[in-house]
Amino acid sequence: MLARTIDKARACLAGTLGEYIYDCPMDRQLFATLALNADEFLRIVRRSPDDVAVVAWLRGTSALPDDERAAAHNDAIDRWAPESEASCARFEAQREKLAPGRSDITTWTDLIDVEEGRLARVGG
Repeated sequence: MLARTIDKARACLAGTLGEYIYDCPMDRQLFATLALNADEFLRIVRRSPDDVAVVAWLRGTSALPDDERAAAHNDAIDRWAPESEASCARFEAQREKLAPGRSDITTWTDLIDVEEGRLARVGG
């Protein structure tokens, strides 16, 4: 999620975010793990010329989590599923758009993986 959130932060700063949402619940999970908030993260990204510089800044401040916190964060993100009725409706609409008929895609992370080409859009 770090690379994706950096990308969204850069798009937010450039005014090119489009349909994506910066500071969404998944971003907030990352910010909590890093002990930052959305505005602080934007400031870091604004001052950093690339992803490597963002990571270097995080390492320099000990914001990057230890292995246990990183594993807990990754587990939470891997299991991130829609919970509310509104979230379920958004999820189902996005899933039908990106991967029609793929009832095996049940988490937001799976849907992101389809969108970013890590899971095939067709199959079943």
